[in-house]
Amino acid sequence: MKNSFTLFEIILTLIISSIVIIYSSFFIKELYTQNQNSLNTQTNKLDLLSTKIFLQKHKNEIEKLKYENQNLYFDSFLLLENVKEFSINNVNNTTKIYININNSIKQEWKF
Repeated sequence: MKNSFTLFEIILTLIISSIVIIYSSFFIKELYTQNQNSLNTQTNKLDLLSTKIFLQKHKNEIEKLKYENQNLYFDSFLLLENVKEFSINNVNNTTKIYININNSIKQEWKF
């Protein structure tokens, strides 16, 4: 009788520990993918902000911007990648730039 109860305890412990390990691994996987997505979004925002600062410093040379093949170039140097939409409007000495990166970050700048 004592041996069967010990065996039952071991089986129950294995089942409970297996359930804990399985759900822990699912949680870790979900946490990893969420952090990876957050990292990609923040990296895109940082790239966009640095591009904005660069363009503010070179606002007199804004005509050197070129958009082709979902990339933004400045004087034939790559400035941004994965740009889905880009437009420039010059009105009364004010330049408006609309930019969309990966359909997730959309901004409009005025210089």
